[in-house]
Amino acid sequence: MATTDIRFKRVQGEYRTLQDAQDELFDKVDTYEAALLGLTEMVAENRERLGRVEGVVAENQRQIADLNEKMDRLMTHLDVPPKSPAGFVKE
Repeated sequence: MATTDIRFKRVQGEYRTLQDAQDELFDKVDTYEAALLGLTEMVAENRERLGRVEGVVAENQRQIADLNEKMDRLMTHLDVPPKSPAGFVKE
């Protein structure tokens, strides 16, 4: 019976050590979870932005095609000769 108190204190110390290790692990898991949630939100925001950018790019491409078509019609109307090829030309 003389060692009962000593054994109880030893078990109590081991239990505290285990609790401390678990608390540290849980804190790390909470930190990783918060980081993952933040990254998930950023991915969703970037996906929305990308969708808007793609829409703007598509609209710009459509406008450029319209302008090219208008320029071609204007050049035809004004009898502008076709552009000579760029670069070196054999004579």
